[in-house]
Amino acid sequence: MSEIVKLARRGSPYASSFALEEIDVEFADGSDLRLVMKDLSPARIHETTVLSRPDFLYEPQREIDMYRDVLPHAPSGTPRWYGGVSDAVTRQYLLFLERVDGLQLTDVSAFSTWERTARWIGEFHRSFSPYAIARLAKSSRLLVYDEAFYWRWITRAQQFAHSSKASQVLNRIARAYPPVVDRLLRLPRTVLHGDFYPCNVVIGTRGDQVRICPVDWELAAIGPGLIDLASLITGWTARQQRALLSAYRAAADDGEPKSAAASKDWTVDLDCCRLHLAIRMLGWSATWTPPPQHARKWLDEAEKLADRLLL
Repeated sequence: MSEIVKLARRGSPYASSFALEEIDVEFADGSDLRLVMKDLSPARIHETTVLSRPDFLYEPQREIDMYRDVLPHAPSGTPRWYGGVSDAVTRQYLLFLERVDGLQLTDVSAFSTWERTARWIGEFHRSFSPYAIARLAKSSRLLVYDEAFYWRWITRAQQFAHSSKASQVLNRIARAYPPVVDRLLRLPRTVLHGDFYPCNVVIGTRGDQVRICPVDWELAAIGPGLIDLASLITGWTARQQRALLSAYRAAADDGEPKSAAASKDWTVDLDCCRLHLAIRMLGWSATWTPPPQHARKWLDEAEKLADRLLL
């Protein structure tokens, strides 16, 4: 590539747990690059994130590894990786990514785009072989959704209960939680985004082309794919949730005929994943208040799901 003749840096308008900068690079031959630099270094985590995010979730190398080693082999759409810095001595961790212009999925009203997003994550989940998943679970820095992981969250939620009602609800769920954990552990494992809420999906458009671009892979994990779908469908009506599940299944399923019993199993599995996410929100921090994009009555959600699962 030719010599750089101009480089401009500025803060990014997008919200993130880490510091973001937009970088414009111009070269002597007239070409240019439009980048985002994400600083994952411990010193650059936003103060509110330091105070609220559980320590066991922080691993700066995880997202760098995802962009460098995993996402290039996944369905297209995610930002292109241009490089990274990993220095354990200076504790500096940087990501240089393609800057994708577009809207957060939260700002997109066309339901067909939400269905396309459900299909994208279904295709993503299906793109990993059992061998690749086993290798990543053993050798990568990805989180692993194992039995201890699930129980850790409900224990935290019980510790952080802010009222007698919350304690009663969470204690009841905890006593009846083993079948939910067992069901989650029996689900097929794949690579997860881990935080697949609409605020972490950018919808890029160029002409008639729509680009599904998931970002912020900080919580990438090995676990049941329906965890990501459960994040995506939060807030939609039951009918719309079923439509998004159908779109997801069309991409993630194995192509076998879909019986009524199989459809019921998928719905129960999804409810177990949704219950885990509600418990995770309740167990995030003793002092944390969910930002607007995550603001829901999570205790009510957990109680409703537990009732539906007959816990």
